[in-house]
Amino acid sequence: MKKYFLIVSLLFSFVSFNDCQSQSLQTRIVTKNLDTPWEILWGPDNFIWMTERYGRISRVNPESGEVQQIGKIDEVYENGESGLMGMALHPNFQTNPYIYVAYSYQVSGNIKNKIVRFEYDGETLTNPLTLIDNINGSSIHNGSRLVFGQDGMLYASFGDASNSASAQNLQSLNGKILRLADDGTIPPDNPIQNSYIWSFGHRNPQGLVFVGDKLFSSEHGPSTDDEINIIQKGRNFGWPEVTGFCDKSNEQAFCQENNVAEPIKAWTPTIAAAGIDWYNGVIQEWNNSLLLVSLKASRLIQLQLNEERTAITMEKQYFVEAYGRLRDICISPDGRVFISTSNRDGRGTPSQDDDKIIEISALETGIKDGINDNSIKIHQNPANSDIIEIVSPLPNFNIEIFDMLGKLCFFINTSGSNNFLLDLSKINGISSNQILLLKVENRNSSLISKIKM
Repeated sequence: MKKYFLIVSLLFSFVSFNDCQSQSLQTRIVTKNLDTPWEILWGPDNFIWMTERYGRISRVNPESGEVQQIGKIDEVYENGESGLMGMALHPNFQTNPYIYVAYSYQVSGNIKNKIVRFEYDGETLTNPLTLIDNINGSSIHNGSRLVFGQDGMLYASFGDASNSASAQNLQSLNGKILRLADDGTIPPDNPIQNSYIWSFGHRNPQGLVFVGDKLFSSEHGPSTDDEINIIQKGRNFGWPEVTGFCDKSNEQAFCQENNVAEPIKAWTPTIAAAGIDWYNGVIQEWNNSLLLVSLKASRLIQLQLNEERTAITMEKQYFVEAYGRLRDICISPDGRVFISTSNRDGRGTPSQDDDKIIEISALETGIKDGINDNSIKIHQNPANSDIIEIVSPLPNFNIEIFDMLGKLCFFINTSGSNNFLLDLSKINGISSNQILLLKVENRNSSLISKIKM
């Protein structure tokens, strides 16, 4: 018994506890055994469309988890952070079944990046058309996220490709957010004539999302100042002369002389801010919020916006270190959230089943006690009802606890153990004589049962 308490004590030190008055959520692994998924987005066919960094493009059934490959780009060059990256679908996909992807390739031993448009014939990708190519690439700082705006234009982020000076060079497409028409031509109302550049002074922008007509971006800083920016036409965002806000004496003159736009949020130490999306759905506490996933900090972060969507009013963290590195996020029309792990990207510690896509949804109400296929066992200590022993035939299972109103109080992944002793007295927001719902889930089965303090 002592070894179980030791395991629990060690695991508790890495787990973030939620108060029982907070969000009512449940999770489900949609699919697994992926290889560094980079982009996930919700398609008009109600499937998740996904890129994996080594070059595969697939459709994922969000209910069954079945992965259907629709294309494999052999030209993709994967090295460090380079490879197949961002993807966007044409906003009028039924009429124009175009898929846009950004990826790395090699020219004479040098890494380059390009944007290519494919057509989807209902089964596979055909008719590749290169829209932009010969953008400098590197094993780090390639960007690159793609998103369409309400104006029908495609916006694309590209990092400085480990050459920080390029971000201020308006003859280079590196360290920029670009804007192009759906056929790859330069829009006549771009801020610089005959240039794709929409904004500049970026280090490594990793996420893009439109909220109405506002374009938000997440960006990796160096050792300080990961950022959330509202992208503005023709504006300079400061890198490499400025990191984060214009708050240092050596930055302030540059900011004034160059009309630098400051972020609305910055993190020091850095969290490796990755994919972002905007939420307004059935999980009410997340409404009017940016949802951001983090690689280094391994968590989902809610960033609630003010009414004008010009500032962040509240930050809240979820699933801290529960799934490892998180690369991207997408949201279905019915308000379910999907996140993808990035544990096989060379910097993570992958489990046997990585990488994964995980669904987050509002907890279903009216759950009956004792739903179980007899593969998971729960024993409540009769002498000390605070102690719950959980036994699973498969290791690496998830444990979630909810109050009877469906509010999530606790989450943990057992990280390889088959047996787990859970001490309810250590969980914030739980009182004596309280009835709770305990959900235990491994990759083959789940159990939902009532427990009493």
